[in-house]
Amino acid sequence: MFQKIKDIFKGEFAKKTIFSFVLKILGLALSYAFIVIVSRYFGAESYGRFSIAFTVLNVFALVFALGIPDATIKIVSDQSINSKFHFRKTSMSLLILSAIVGSLILYALSGVLSDFYKDESLKRYFIISAISLTPLILLRLNFETLRGKKEIIRFGFLSHIIPFFAASIIVLIAFYYFNVIEDSIIISAYALGVVIAFVLSIFWIKKADNSKLKKYSAKQLMHYSFPMLATSSFIFIMGWTDTLMLGYYNDKVDVGVYNVVIRIARIAIIAITSINLVLAPKISELYGNSQLDEMKQLITKSTKLIFIITVPLVIVIMVANKLVLSIFGEEFLIGGTALIIVMMSQLFNAISGSSGQVMNMTGNHKKLRNFTIYSGILNISLNFLLIPLYGIIGAAIATASSIIVLNLSSAIFVKRKLGIVTYFNPFLFIKNKKK
Repeated sequence: MFQKIKDIFKGEFAKKTIFSFVLKILGLALSYAFIVIVSRYFGAESYGRFSIAFTVLNVFALVFALGIPDATIKIVSDQSINSKFHFRKTSMSLLILSAIVGSLILYALSGVLSDFYKDESLKRYFIISAISLTPLILLRLNFETLRGKKEIIRFGFLSHIIPFFAASIIVLIAFYYFNVIEDSIIISAYALGVVIAFVLSIFWIKKADNSKLKKYSAKQLMHYSFPMLATSSFIFIMGWTDTLMLGYYNDKVDVGVYNVVIRIARIAIIAITSINLVLAPKISELYGNSQLDEMKQLITKSTKLIFIITVPLVIVIMVANKLVLSIFGEEFLIGGTALIIVMMSQLFNAISGSSGQVMNMTGNHKKLRNFTIYSGILNISLNFLLIPLYGIIGAAIATASSIIVLNLSSAIFVKRKLGIVTYFNPFLFIKNKKK
Protein backbone atom coordinates (compact mmCIF):
# COMPACT_ATOMS: atom_id res chain seq x y z
CA MET A 1 0.00 0.00 0.00
CA PHE A 2 2.81 2.42 0.88
CA GLN A 3 4.53 1.63 -2.43
CA LYS A 4 1.27 2.40 -4.22
CA ILE A 5 1.07 5.76 -2.46
CA LYS A 6 4.72 6.44 -3.33
CA ASP A 7 4.00 5.74 -7.02
CA ILE A 8 1.17 8.29 -6.99
CA PHE A 9 3.63 11.06 -6.11
CA LYS A 10 5.92 10.36 -9.08
CA GLY A 11 6.00 12.31 -12.34
CA GLU A 12 5.85 15.89 -13.60
CA PHE A 13 2.21 16.35 -12.63
CA ALA A 14 2.94 15.36 -9.02
CA LYS A 15 5.97 17.65 -8.85
CA LYS A 16 3.98 20.65 -10.06
CA THR A 17 1.22 19.75 -7.63
CA ILE A 18 3.72 19.71 -4.76
CA PHE A 19 4.94 23.20 -5.76
CA SER A 20 1.33 24.36 -5.88
CA PHE A 21 0.63 22.70 -2.53
CA VAL A 22 3.59 24.38 -0.83
CA LEU A 23 2.64 27.81 -2.20
CA LYS A 24 -0.96 27.29 -1.14
CA ILE A 25 0.15 26.41 2.39
CA LEU A 26 2.34 29.52 2.52
CA GLY A 27 -0.55 31.61 1.25
CA LEU A 28 -2.91 30.19 3.86
CA ALA A 29 -0.32 30.71 6.59
CA LEU A 30 0.04 34.35 5.56
CA SER A 31 -3.71 34.90 5.43
CA TYR A 32 -4.04 33.37 8.91
CA ALA A 33 -1.16 35.53 10.15
CA PHE A 34 -3.07 38.54 8.81
CA ILE A 35 -6.21 37.41 10.66
CA VAL A 36 -4.28 36.92 13.90
CA ILE A 37 -2.65 40.35 13.59
CA VAL A 38 -5.97 42.06 12.92
CA SER A 39 -7.83 40.11 15.61
CA ARG A 40 -5.20 40.65 18.28
CA TYR A 41 -4.64 44.37 17.62
CA PHE A 42 -8.09 45.51 16.47
CA GLY A 43 -10.49 42.81 17.76
CA ALA A 44 -13.07 40.43 16.27
CA GLU A 45 -15.46 43.29 15.46
CA SER A 46 -12.90 45.04 13.25
CA TYR A 47 -12.11 41.77 11.53
CA GLY A 48 -15.85 41.34 11.01
CA ARG A 49 -15.94 44.71 9.20
CA PHE A 50 -13.00 43.68 7.04
CA SER A 51 -14.75 40.37 6.25
CA ILE A 52 -17.87 42.17 5.02
CA ALA A 53 -15.90 44.67 2.90
CA PHE A 54 -13.64 41.89 1.57
CA THR A 55 -16.69 39.85 0.59
CA VAL A 56 -18.42 42.77 -1.15
CA LEU A 57 -15.17 43.62 -2.98
CA ASN A 58 -14.86 40.06 -4.23
CA VAL A 59 -18.52 39.94 -5.28
CA PHE A 60 -17.93 43.01 -7.45
CA ALA A 61 -14.62 41.59 -8.72
CA LEU A 62 -16.39 38.38 -9.70
CA VAL A 63 -19.32 40.04 -11.47
CA PHE A 64 -17.35 42.73 -13.31
CA ALA A 65 -14.61 40.30 -14.38
CA LEU A 66 -17.33 38.81 -16.62
CA GLY A 67 -15.91 35.29 -16.18
CA ILE A 68 -12.95 36.21 -18.42
CA PRO A 69 -10.16 35.21 -15.98
CA ASP A 70 -11.72 31.73 -15.63
CA ALA A 71 -12.14 31.37 -19.39
CA THR A 72 -8.50 32.42 -19.86
CA ILE A 73 -7.31 29.15 -18.29
CA LYS A 74 -9.18 27.17 -20.94
CA ILE A 75 -8.15 29.42 -23.83
CA VAL A 76 -4.45 29.71 -22.95
CA SER A 77 -3.99 25.98 -22.35
CA ASP A 78 -5.94 24.85 -25.44
CA GLN A 79 -3.56 25.12 -28.40
CA SER A 80 -6.39 24.69 -30.90
CA ILE A 81 -7.54 28.18 -29.79
CA ASN A 82 -4.36 29.81 -28.51
CA SER A 83 -2.35 29.14 -31.69
CA LYS A 84 -4.94 30.76 -33.95
CA PHE A 85 -6.27 33.76 -32.08
CA HIS A 86 -4.98 36.83 -30.24
CA PHE A 87 -7.43 37.10 -27.36
CA ARG A 88 -5.50 39.11 -24.73
CA LYS A 89 -6.16 42.48 -26.34
CA THR A 90 -9.89 41.74 -26.45
CA SER A 91 -9.98 40.53 -22.84
CA MET A 92 -7.98 43.50 -21.53
CA SER A 93 -10.21 46.03 -23.30
CA LEU A 94 -13.39 44.46 -21.96
CA LEU A 95 -12.04 44.09 -18.43
CA ILE A 96 -10.69 47.61 -18.07
CA LEU A 97 -14.01 49.10 -19.15
CA SER A 98 -16.03 46.71 -16.97
CA ALA A 99 -13.75 47.19 -13.91
CA ILE A 100 -14.01 50.99 -14.06
CA VAL A 101 -17.80 50.77 -14.24
CA GLY A 102 -17.78 48.39 -11.27
CA SER A 103 -15.54 50.72 -9.24
CA LEU A 104 -17.84 53.67 -9.84
CA ILE A 105 -20.92 51.66 -8.86
CA LEU A 106 -19.31 50.36 -5.65
CA TYR A 107 -18.17 53.88 -4.76
CA ALA A 108 -21.70 55.22 -5.32
CA LEU A 109 -23.20 52.43 -3.18
CA SER A 110 -20.74 52.82 -0.27
CA GLY A 111 -23.19 54.88 1.80
CA VAL A 112 -26.15 52.62 1.00
CA LEU A 113 -24.19 49.49 1.96
CA SER A 114 -22.98 50.99 5.25
CA ASP A 115 -26.58 51.94 6.08
CA PHE A 116 -27.73 48.41 5.21
CA TYR A 117 -25.27 46.96 7.74
CA LYS A 118 -26.10 49.73 10.23
CA ASP A 119 -22.42 50.63 10.59
CA GLU A 120 -21.18 54.03 9.41
CA SER A 121 -17.57 52.88 9.83
CA LEU A 122 -18.06 50.51 6.90
CA LYS A 123 -18.44 53.40 4.42
CA ARG A 124 -14.69 54.06 4.39
CA TYR A 125 -14.09 50.34 3.91
CA PHE A 126 -16.32 50.27 0.84
CA ILE A 127 -14.74 53.40 -0.66
CA ILE A 128 -11.26 51.89 -0.37
CA SER A 129 -12.62 48.64 -1.83
CA ALA A 130 -13.99 50.57 -4.82
CA ILE A 131 -10.56 52.08 -5.49
CA SER A 132 -8.89 48.64 -5.38
CA LEU A 133 -11.45 46.88 -7.60
CA THR A 134 -9.84 47.61 -10.98
CA PRO A 135 -6.31 46.43 -10.05
CA LEU A 136 -7.84 43.33 -8.39
CA ILE A 137 -9.73 42.33 -11.55
CA LEU A 138 -6.70 42.89 -13.80
CA LEU A 139 -4.49 41.00 -11.33
CA ARG A 140 -6.81 38.01 -11.60
CA LEU A 141 -6.64 38.10 -15.37
CA ASN A 142 -2.84 38.09 -15.23
CA PHE A 143 -2.42 35.31 -12.71
CA GLU A 144 -5.01 33.08 -14.41
CA THR A 145 -3.11 33.64 -17.66
CA LEU A 146 0.04 32.41 -15.91
CA ARG A 147 -1.90 29.43 -14.59
CA GLY A 148 -3.07 28.57 -18.10
CA LYS A 149 0.58 28.65 -19.21
CA LYS A 150 1.37 26.24 -16.34
CA GLU A 151 3.59 28.83 -14.60
CA ILE A 152 2.36 27.62 -11.23
CA ILE A 153 5.03 29.28 -9.05
CA ARG A 154 4.37 32.78 -10.39
CA PHE A 155 0.63 32.16 -10.20
CA GLY A 156 0.97 31.06 -6.58
CA PHE A 157 2.98 34.11 -5.53
CA LEU A 158 0.53 36.53 -7.14
CA SER A 159 -2.69 34.87 -5.97
CA HIS A 160 -1.78 33.38 -2.59
CA ILE A 161 1.26 35.08 -1.11
CA ILE A 162 1.91 38.71 -2.05
CA PRO A 163 -1.43 40.40 -1.17
CA PHE A 164 -1.67 39.11 2.42
CA PHE A 165 2.08 39.24 3.04
CA ALA A 166 2.18 42.90 2.01
CA ALA A 167 -1.02 43.63 3.96
CA SER A 168 0.40 42.10 7.16
CA ILE A 169 3.63 44.12 6.91
CA ILE A 170 1.71 47.36 6.24
CA VAL A 171 -0.63 46.83 9.23
CA LEU A 172 2.28 46.11 11.57
CA ILE A 173 4.21 49.18 10.40
CA ALA A 174 1.14 51.41 10.67
CA PHE A 175 0.31 50.12 14.16
CA TYR A 176 3.79 50.11 15.71
CA TYR A 177 5.59 52.96 13.96
CA PHE A 178 2.77 55.38 13.16
CA ASN A 179 0.38 54.50 16.02
CA VAL A 180 -2.55 54.05 13.63
CA ILE A 181 -5.57 52.79 15.57
CA GLU A 182 -8.26 53.51 12.95
CA ASP A 183 -9.32 50.04 11.80
CA SER A 184 -9.85 51.06 8.15
CA ILE A 185 -6.07 50.58 7.86
CA ILE A 186 -6.93 46.87 7.55
CA ILE A 187 -8.71 47.21 4.20
CA SER A 188 -6.21 49.87 3.06
CA ALA A 189 -3.34 47.47 3.71
CA TYR A 190 -5.05 44.70 1.73
CA ALA A 191 -5.77 47.10 -1.16
CA LEU A 192 -2.08 48.08 -1.28
CA GLY A 193 -1.14 44.41 -1.29
CA VAL A 194 -3.37 43.88 -4.34
CA VAL A 195 -1.79 46.85 -6.15
CA ILE A 196 1.73 45.57 -5.43
CA ALA A 197 0.83 42.11 -6.78
CA PHE A 198 -0.79 43.65 -9.88
CA VAL A 199 2.29 45.74 -10.70
CA LEU A 200 4.50 42.66 -10.36
CA SER A 201 2.14 40.62 -12.56
CA ILE A 202 2.62 43.11 -15.41
CA PHE A 203 6.34 42.33 -15.47
CA TRP A 204 5.75 38.58 -15.22
CA ILE A 205 3.37 38.37 -18.18
CA LYS A 206 5.56 37.74 -21.20
CA LYS A 207 4.64 39.74 -24.26
CA ALA A 208 4.08 37.49 -27.27
CA ASP A 209 4.13 38.39 -30.94
CA ASN A 210 0.48 38.01 -31.87
CA SER A 211 0.57 40.24 -34.94
CA LYS A 212 -0.11 37.32 -37.30
CA LEU A 213 -3.01 35.92 -35.30
CA LYS A 214 -6.68 36.65 -35.83
CA LYS A 215 -8.39 38.87 -33.29
CA TYR A 216 -10.48 36.89 -30.82
CA SER A 217 -13.91 38.47 -30.91
CA ALA A 218 -15.80 39.53 -27.81
CA LYS A 219 -18.58 37.12 -28.80
CA GLN A 220 -16.17 34.18 -28.89
CA LEU A 221 -14.73 35.16 -25.53
CA MET A 222 -18.15 35.52 -23.95
CA HIS A 223 -19.08 32.03 -25.21
CA TYR A 224 -16.61 30.61 -22.68
CA SER A 225 -16.66 33.31 -20.03
CA PHE A 226 -20.39 33.81 -19.32
CA PRO A 227 -21.18 30.19 -18.30
CA MET A 228 -18.02 30.23 -16.15
CA LEU A 229 -19.10 33.57 -14.67
CA ALA A 230 -22.39 32.00 -13.61
CA THR A 231 -20.58 29.01 -12.12
CA SER A 232 -18.02 31.15 -10.28
CA SER A 233 -20.72 33.51 -9.05
CA PHE A 234 -22.81 30.80 -7.45
CA ILE A 235 -19.75 29.07 -5.99
CA PHE A 236 -18.88 32.42 -4.46
CA ILE A 237 -22.45 32.81 -3.25
CA MET A 238 -22.21 29.44 -1.51
CA GLY A 239 -18.97 30.50 0.14
CA TRP A 240 -19.85 34.05 1.17
CA THR A 241 -23.65 34.52 1.37
CA ASP A 242 -23.49 33.32 4.96
CA THR A 243 -20.95 36.05 5.82
CA LEU A 244 -23.10 38.79 4.31
CA MET A 245 -26.28 37.53 5.95
CA LEU A 246 -24.62 37.09 9.33
CA GLY A 247 -23.51 40.71 9.00
CA TYR A 248 -27.16 41.71 8.61
CA TYR A 249 -28.78 39.47 11.25
CA ASN A 250 -25.97 39.17 13.82
CA ASP A 251 -23.25 41.42 15.23
CA LYS A 252 -19.78 41.90 13.70
CA VAL A 253 -18.22 39.56 16.27
CA ASP A 254 -20.21 36.60 14.87
CA VAL A 255 -19.16 37.60 11.36
CA GLY A 256 -15.51 37.64 12.42
CA VAL A 257 -15.78 34.28 14.17
CA TYR A 258 -17.57 32.59 11.28
CA ASN A 259 -15.14 33.99 8.73
CA VAL A 260 -12.28 32.44 10.71
CA VAL A 261 -14.18 29.12 10.75
CA ILE A 262 -14.50 29.19 6.96
CA ARG A 263 -10.83 30.05 6.49
CA ILE A 264 -9.74 27.22 8.77
CA ALA A 265 -12.00 24.84 6.84
CA ARG A 266 -10.14 25.79 3.68
CA ILE A 267 -7.10 24.01 5.05
CA ALA A 268 -9.02 20.80 4.33
CA ILE A 269 -9.35 21.62 0.63
CA ILE A 270 -5.76 22.71 0.19
CA ALA A 271 -5.01 19.48 -1.67
CA ILE A 272 -8.01 19.93 -3.97
CA THR A 273 -7.22 23.54 -4.85
CA SER A 274 -3.50 22.84 -5.26
CA ILE A 275 -4.09 19.88 -7.57
CA ASN A 276 -6.80 21.69 -9.53
CA LEU A 277 -4.40 24.55 -10.28
CA VAL A 278 -2.23 22.08 -12.21
CA LEU A 279 -4.98 19.72 -13.31
CA ALA A 280 -7.36 22.15 -15.08
CA PRO A 281 -5.01 23.36 -17.87
CA LYS A 282 -3.65 19.83 -18.30
CA ILE A 283 -7.15 18.38 -18.77
CA SER A 284 -7.91 21.10 -21.32
CA GLU A 285 -4.71 20.28 -23.21
CA LEU A 286 -5.28 16.50 -23.21
CA TYR A 287 -8.97 16.79 -24.09
CA GLY A 288 -8.18 19.20 -26.92
CA ASN A 289 -5.64 16.69 -28.31
CA SER A 290 -8.09 13.76 -27.89
CA GLN A 291 -5.74 12.02 -25.43
CA LEU A 292 -8.65 10.68 -23.42
CA ASP A 293 -6.98 7.62 -21.88
CA GLU A 294 -4.10 9.71 -20.57
CA MET A 295 -6.60 12.26 -19.26
CA LYS A 296 -8.51 9.57 -17.35
CA GLN A 297 -5.31 8.21 -15.82
CA LEU A 298 -4.32 11.70 -14.70
CA ILE A 299 -7.72 12.31 -13.10
CA THR A 300 -7.55 8.97 -11.27
CA LYS A 301 -4.10 9.82 -9.95
CA SER A 302 -5.21 13.27 -8.79
CA THR A 303 -8.24 11.79 -7.02
CA LYS A 304 -5.98 9.52 -4.97
CA LEU A 305 -3.67 12.41 -4.13
CA ILE A 306 -6.58 14.53 -2.92
CA PHE A 307 -7.91 11.80 -0.65
CA ILE A 308 -4.55 10.82 0.85
CA ILE A 309 -3.66 14.41 1.76
CA THR A 310 -7.10 15.66 2.83
CA VAL A 311 -8.47 13.00 5.19
CA PRO A 312 -5.74 13.34 7.87
CA LEU A 313 -6.11 17.15 7.82
CA VAL A 314 -9.87 16.92 8.29
CA ILE A 315 -9.61 14.48 11.19
CA VAL A 316 -6.97 16.56 13.02
CA ILE A 317 -8.93 19.82 12.68
CA MET A 318 -12.23 18.23 13.76
CA VAL A 319 -10.68 16.65 16.86
CA ALA A 320 -8.62 19.74 17.80
CA ASN A 321 -11.19 22.37 16.76
CA LYS A 322 -11.02 24.33 20.06
CA LEU A 323 -7.23 24.37 20.04
CA VAL A 324 -7.12 25.60 16.44
CA LEU A 325 -9.68 28.36 17.09
CA SER A 326 -7.89 29.50 20.24
CA ILE A 327 -4.94 30.62 18.10
CA PHE A 328 -7.06 33.57 16.97
CA GLY A 329 -8.22 34.49 20.47
CA GLU A 330 -10.71 33.38 23.13
CA GLU A 331 -13.56 35.15 21.31
CA PHE A 332 -13.37 32.61 18.50
CA LEU A 333 -13.97 29.45 20.59
CA ILE A 334 -17.74 29.75 20.06
CA GLY A 335 -17.17 28.61 16.46
CA GLY A 336 -16.22 25.01 17.41
CA THR A 337 -19.48 23.30 16.38
CA ALA A 338 -19.72 25.30 13.16
CA LEU A 339 -16.15 24.29 12.28
CA ILE A 340 -16.94 20.58 12.72
CA ILE A 341 -20.02 20.87 10.47
CA VAL A 342 -18.15 22.63 7.68
CA MET A 343 -15.20 20.22 7.94
CA MET A 344 -17.53 17.26 7.41
CA SER A 345 -18.70 18.75 4.12
CA GLN A 346 -15.09 19.36 3.09
CA LEU A 347 -14.39 15.67 3.68
CA PHE A 348 -17.17 14.89 1.21
CA ASN A 349 -15.65 17.45 -1.14
CA ALA A 350 -12.32 15.59 -0.99
CA ILE A 351 -13.89 12.19 -1.65
CA SER A 352 -15.71 13.60 -4.71
CA GLY A 353 -12.46 14.74 -6.34
CA SER A 354 -12.08 17.28 -9.17
CA SER A 355 -15.40 16.68 -10.93
CA GLY A 356 -16.06 20.42 -11.42
CA GLN A 357 -12.70 21.04 -13.09
CA VAL A 358 -13.27 18.05 -15.38
CA MET A 359 -16.64 19.47 -16.47
CA ASN A 360 -15.24 22.97 -17.04
CA MET A 361 -12.33 21.79 -19.19
CA THR A 362 -14.23 19.23 -21.30
CA GLY A 363 -16.93 21.50 -22.69
CA ASN A 364 -19.50 20.72 -20.00
CA HIS A 365 -19.18 24.12 -18.32
CA LYS A 366 -22.86 24.97 -18.95
CA LYS A 367 -23.99 21.84 -17.13
CA LEU A 368 -21.71 22.70 -14.22
CA ARG A 369 -23.23 26.18 -14.25
CA ASN A 370 -26.69 24.63 -13.80
CA PHE A 371 -25.58 22.41 -10.90
CA THR A 372 -23.93 25.40 -9.25
CA ILE A 373 -27.04 27.56 -9.61
CA TYR A 374 -29.23 24.87 -8.00
CA SER A 375 -26.74 24.52 -5.13
CA GLY A 376 -26.47 28.30 -4.77
CA ILE A 377 -30.26 28.66 -4.52
CA LEU A 378 -30.28 25.92 -1.87
CA ASN A 379 -27.53 27.77 0.03
CA ILE A 380 -29.38 31.09 -0.02
CA SER A 381 -32.67 29.48 1.04
CA LEU A 382 -31.10 27.61 3.95
CA ASN A 383 -29.22 30.72 5.09
CA PHE A 384 -32.48 32.69 5.18
CA LEU A 385 -34.15 29.96 7.20
CA LEU A 386 -31.36 28.94 9.56
CA ILE A 387 -29.23 32.03 10.34
CA PRO A 388 -32.03 33.93 12.18
CA LEU A 389 -32.66 30.77 14.27
CA TYR A 390 -29.21 29.30 14.85
CA GLY A 391 -26.67 32.00 13.91
CA ILE A 392 -23.24 30.70 12.87
CA ILE A 393 -24.33 27.06 13.26
CA GLY A 394 -27.20 27.68 10.83
CA ALA A 395 -24.77 29.30 8.39
CA ALA A 396 -22.47 26.26 8.66
CA ILE A 397 -25.34 23.84 7.95
CA ALA A 398 -26.39 25.86 4.89
CA THR A 399 -22.84 25.93 3.51
CA ALA A 400 -22.22 22.23 4.17
CA SER A 401 -25.51 21.18 2.51
CA SER A 402 -24.85 23.13 -0.68
CA ILE A 403 -21.25 21.84 -0.94
CA ILE A 404 -22.45 18.24 -0.68
CA VAL A 405 -25.22 18.69 -3.27
CA LEU A 406 -22.88 20.36 -5.80
CA ASN A 407 -20.15 17.75 -5.48
CA LEU A 408 -22.53 14.82 -5.59
CA SER A 409 -24.28 16.15 -8.72
CA SER A 410 -21.00 16.83 -10.52
CA ALA A 411 -19.43 13.47 -9.67
CA ILE A 412 -22.50 11.54 -10.87
CA PHE A 413 -22.63 13.54 -14.12
CA VAL A 414 -18.95 13.00 -14.92
CA LYS A 415 -19.31 9.25 -14.30
CA ARG A 416 -22.41 8.90 -16.49
CA LYS A 417 -21.47 11.33 -19.30
CA LEU A 418 -17.70 10.86 -19.60
CA GLY A 419 -17.20 7.48 -17.95
CA ILE A 420 -14.68 9.02 -15.54
CA VAL A 421 -14.71 8.21 -11.84
CA THR A 422 -13.60 11.32 -9.92
CA TYR A 423 -14.57 10.02 -6.48
CA PHE A 424 -12.23 7.85 -4.44
CA ASN A 425 -13.06 4.52 -2.76
CA PRO A 426 -10.32 3.78 -0.21
CA PHE A 427 -11.57 0.22 0.37
CA LEU A 428 -11.33 -0.60 -3.33
CA PHE A 429 -7.85 1.00 -3.39
CA ILE A 430 -6.64 -1.33 -0.58
CA LYS A 431 -8.38 -4.36 -2.12
CA ASN A 432 -6.72 -3.85 -5.53
CA LYS A 433 -3.33 -3.42 -3.88
CA LYS A 434 -3.70 -6.76 -2.07
CA LYS A 435 -4.40 -8.43 -5.39
